[in-house]
Amino acid sequence: MDFPATTRRAFVGGSLAVGAAAALPSATRAAGTIRLGYIDSLSGPFAVGGIPQLNGARLALADANRRGRARYELVVADDATKPVVGTTEARRLVENERVDVLLGGASSAVGNAVSAYAQNAGVLYVAVGTHDTAMTGAKANRVCFRQTCSLAMLSNALGAELVQRAKRWYFLVADYAFGTDARDRLKVILDAHGGSVAGMDLHPLGTSDFSPYMVKARATDADAFLLLNGGTDTQNAATAFVQFGLQKRMLAAGVTGENELAAGFPAEELAGSLWGYVWGPDAGGGAASLHRRLAAVAQGFPPNWRQYLGYMAVANIVERIEASGTTDTDTLVRAFENHRYDAAKAQPGVYRACDHQAVQETYCAEMLPRAKRRDPNEYFRIVSAVGGEFAAGPCSNPDSAKAAAIIGGEKVPTREGYTPVRLS
Repeated sequence: MDFPATTRRAFVGGSLAVGAAAALPSATRAAGTIRLGYIDSLSGPFAVGGIPQLNGARLALADANRRGRARYELVVADDATKPVVGTTEARRLVENERVDVLLGGASSAVGNAVSAYAQNAGVLYVAVGTHDTAMTGAKANRVCFRQTCSLAMLSNALGAELVQRAKRWYFLVADYAFGTDARDRLKVILDAHGGSVAGMDLHPLGTSDFSPYMVKARATDADAFLLLNGGTDTQNAATAFVQFGLQKRMLAAGVTGENELAAGFPAEELAGSLWGYVWGPDAGGGAASLHRRLAAVAQGFPPNWRQYLGYMAVANIVERIEASGTTDTDTLVRAFENHRYDAAKAQPGVYRACDHQAVQETYCAEMLPRAKRRDPNEYFRIVSAVGGEFAAGPCSNPDSAKAAAIIGGEKVPTREGYTPVRLS
């Protein structure tokens, strides 16, 4: 088995340290400083994604402060991968810390809760790494934009490749929005290509023993095993999959492949498995250059696309604030809509006005054996790419149409007692 120095235990230990630091009171705002309220899973099962996202956000913040147009600071909070904690921390950041915008999120459940709070409070919220399609669909809000690819986008990229390699799929599904959304979308793709469901099981978030599911999968005729979960659930399920020898009988596939997750499961035995993928050094454009910078500041985890998402979210927030000359929420929302940006990919990204999704190239990646990796901590290579519009679908698709109706019918509430920062 392939377990580098960065393991799940190291992630959990790191999450406790970062979470404790995040609880400390922040410094008083310096005159003219723009405060970005950052909420993420710095402890709990999604800390493996939340900590790298914060790491990337900090690099982008340092870049912005080095340019010197304005002074920015991050005020950090730990949502502990719990929606009620995320909402409480969002309220604290807005009402007590007086942050100007909100961003962050690895958990879809937390992200949707923070989005709803931000809409009521009249604060811009950029969701960094939350994939549940409903965030830019039935649970959209006027103040919320999503930086990462939605599950619909990742499912389209993974499904297009997977149906060419396997026709009988076993679905292991995390029993919350992320897992069930991925299941529903991938099943539509499977059905459209004449495939069949060999088995399907839901599991609770935070499951440690996956052996009952592996026993059931082993009794089927599945030729692909789908891991539709995230964080430590993916690590535990992938480890059980190999322990039961299922990699010798069926192709493993996951809706999100991430270096920081692969570091915590038997990646060598899973070489050739397929994964939905957001970004890597082979994504084209400025990807290789940005990857080198992210790798240089990675601490306690491999460089990865979670870092990339945190970096891009802060970079876009800063760019839109500086282009607008203000932190006024309504102005920023309009500035984000239809904004095209350099996504450090072969094609640029755009925040669509209809659904507030960052539409961008999306990938299917293959896990590599150690002998084929460019670097020991770079577990994936892109095997196919789909354009952003194909991945996301047109604005007339049912999810985006729902989002457009909500966004078009909402106004940005006046934020009580808040004076926007104006740039000279």
